[in-house]
Amino acid sequence: MLHMTHDHDGPPGVPISEVLSDLRIPPLPEATTASDVFAFVKLREPDGGIGWAVRVTPDLDDEEVLGLLVGYVEHLKQEAASSWNSTDPTRPAS
Repeated sequence: MLHMTHDHDGPPGVPISEVLSDLRIPPLPEATTASDVFAFVKLREPDGGIGWAVRVTPDLDDEEVLGLLVGYVEHLKQEAASSWNSTDPTRPAS
């Protein structure tokens, strides 16, 4: 089941640490501060299934989120292609 919540007019949010308190991510670059978040959160459903939630802070508009998604998909494609090329046994050695 896919849970998608992107409701800018909904109830006020809670601190991200309350929702994701048991998870760890790499720190942000030094001398930077977080201003907004766009996150996919993998869920364990009560019935044992897996679900997904999408969370977006209110100041990110749809165009910005779409740009983030497109940019990240391109990054993943490049990473995958690089991995495939380096392990392709038919590729001539350089």
